[in-house]
Amino acid sequence: MKNKGELDTLFDRELDMLKEQGLFRELRVLPQAGGKISMDGRNFLNFSSNDYLNLSNHPEVKAAAVEATQRLGCSATASRLMSGHLELHEALETDLARMIGTEAVLVFGSGFLVNIGVLTAIAGRDDEIYSDRLNHASLIDGMLLSGAKWHRYRHKDMDHLENLIKKSGSKGQRIIVTDSIFSMDGDIAPLKDLEGLSNRYGATLVVDEAHAIGVTGEKGGGICRIPGNEIDADMVVIGTLSKSLGGYGGFVACSHSTRSFLINRARSFIFSTGLPPGCLGGGRKAVSLVTSTPQLGRQLLSKVLWFREKLLAEGFSLGGFESQILPIHIGDNQDALDVASSLWQKNIMVTAIRPPTVPAGTTRLRVSVTLAHSKDDLQSAAKAFADTARQWGIL
Repeated sequence: MKNKGELDTLFDRELDMLKEQGLFRELRVLPQAGGKISMDGRNFLNFSSNDYLNLSNHPEVKAAAVEATQRLGCSATASRLMSGHLELHEALETDLARMIGTEAVLVFGSGFLVNIGVLTAIAGRDDEIYSDRLNHASLIDGMLLSGAKWHRYRHKDMDHLENLIKKSGSKGQRIIVTDSIFSMDGDIAPLKDLEGLSNRYGATLVVDEAHAIGVTGEKGGGICRIPGNEIDADMVVIGTLSKSLGGYGGFVACSHSTRSFLINRARSFIFSTGLPPGCLGGGRKAVSLVTSTPQLGRQLLSKVLWFREKLLAEGFSLGGFESQILPIHIGDNQDALDVASSLWQKNIMVTAIRPPTVPAGTTRLRVSVTLAHSKDDLQSAAKAFADTARQWGIL
C-alpha cells in the first residue's frame, strides 16, 4: 500500500498535467449566490447561475424555507424508509405531480441522485440503454452503473438511434434516455420523434427536464408540457428543485407503480437521508409561484432573445435560439480561461466550460441569463463580452 507521500506525488503529477492542458479546476469563494453578486466593493453580473427565475432570493420562498425549518428542524434525521418521511415530502410530491402532469412524484436528495437511482433501478444486465452523446454526466453515470448494455447515439440523430435499436439482439427491455434542454448547448431534444421511436420499438423513454422545469410548458412543467409534447403514460420524467425552482433536491415524475418500484429498488433513495424541511418548504412555495405565474418563464425567454440579438449585433456567431442557455464557442482551453479571466476584471462572471464536461475542441463560455438581470445589465454585458472577445482575437 502506498504511503501518503507517494500518493500525493501521484496526484501532483496528474494535476500538473491538467494545468498544462488548461483543464485544471479550483474553487472560487463567493460571499453569496445568484445572478448578481456584491464582493470586495464590486458588483458582478453572474452568468453562470442556474437560478433562472431568481426564486432563490424570492422573499416568499425564503420565508417558507425558514418557517419549515423553525417548525420541523434542520434535518429529516433519517432515510425516508426509516423515520425521515415527513408530511412535507408527500405535499411537495403532490404539488410537483400536478405541475408535471403525472400520476405521482418521488423526491430524492439531488438531481444526480435521481438519475443514478432511477437508471440503476429500472435497468439491468439483460437490458439496453440508448443515450444521447451530450446527455448530462449523471445520466451517463446512471447508465454505466446499471450494468445494462449501453449505446450512445449521435446528438439528436434519430436515424442513428433507430439503426442502433434495429441492430439490438437484446431480449430485455430497451430504455432511451435524453435531456430535454441540453445543459451546455441550450438546444432541445426532438421529444416527439423520441416518443415515436420508443412506441415503435417498445422502449421506455426517460427525459431529464432539469433545465426546462419552470421555464417552459404549461404550468412551467417543462418541454413535456408544451402542447404537442404531452407526456406518454409510460414516460419517466426527471426534474430538479435546484435550478428554476431556486432550492435543492431532485425528483422523478412517473406512474404510481413506477414510484412504488423506485421506493423499493432505487438505492440512492433508499440509503439517503430525506430532503430537509427547509428545502421542502421552499420548494413548495417555488412550485406555487411558478404554476400561478407562468409568465415568469416567458419573461425570461423574451429577455434571453433580446440579449442574444445584442450579441449577434456585436458580431458573435450563435446557434438558433432555443432556451435560456447561450454557448459562446471558443475552442481552445486556455483561450477560454483567458477570456473568462478578462471578463472577471470587467465584473462579469462566466465559466469556461472545458472537457470532459464538453467534447474536446468545443470549449465555450456557457452564458445563462436569469430574471435577476435587467436589460441595462444585459446591454452592458453584451458590450463587455464583445470588447473582451476582440481583445483576445475571438471576434
